[in-house]
Amino acid sequence: MYATKEESTLIDRYILYPMILTILDRDLKTIQKAPFKFTQPYEQWIEYKMREVSLTLHEIRKEMKSRNIKVALYRRVQDTSEYNVLVRGYDEVIKYSNLHLRNQAELYLQHLFLDRLPSNMSKPS
Repeated sequence: MYATKEESTLIDRYILYPMILTILDRDLKTIQKAPFKFTQPYEQWIEYKMREVSLTLHEIRKEMKSRNIKVALYRRVQDTSEYNVLVRGYDEVIKYSNLHLRNQAELYLQHLFLDRLPSNMSKPS
């Protein structure tokens, strides 16, 4: 791979964070329909976390642009997602196991609930 370790982490986060937003959005819709006595605190918390993730994703996009990194979903094949990654002019396809992406999303959400990020997902500098 042509990306440095830091760039690889940036790419991984760029792929993972939209998934996190989708998961939180689905959870929000489920909570809005749930028979809780008070749904508003849960809704507000999820919306707050969604804004937090969105702001971080915005920073990731800016950092990727400044480093001349582009990522696009290439195709999904059975249990694998393939992404076309362009790093400083070098083009390659990176494969991710969908199970791995799911596990990473779950791990991130666990840390998000505890209000701390895993060490490999720290905010961009």
